[in-house]
Amino acid sequence: MLSLLLDQHISVEIAEQVRAKRPEIPIRSLYEWRNGAFIGAADPIILQAAAAESLTLVTYDRQTIPPVLREWGISGIAHGGVLFVDNRTIATNDFGRLIRALIYYWDREQNNGWANRIGFLPAPLG
Repeated sequence: MLSLLLDQHISVEIAEQVRAKRPEIPIRSLYEWRNGAFIGAADPIILQAAAAESLTLVTYDRQTIPPVLREWGISGIAHGGVLFVDNRTIATNDFGRLIRALIYYWDREQNNGWANRIGFLPAPLG
């Protein structure tokens, strides 16, 4: 099942609002997860810990995460999946649009395996 972990650059309010609207969606913010122990941690450490709990990282970070994923792919290191968000499609301050997109995506993808998978969050319709 798709379980989401929002990186530290996505407001904790996003996770709270998704859970308020759809309590069955397993979504946590990095600020909530493990009592915020991974705030400021290096990407590989976060990805490794998330993989241990089968969490898919949701991130706007298209600078530092892709090189880690390439290196891990070459080395055969597993991860829990990464779902990229593009700021041109869903602005970081457009909470309503991001919440709708996450809910829609989870409805579509919830039963798919996300280990070692990489995806892009599409903008919601309407």
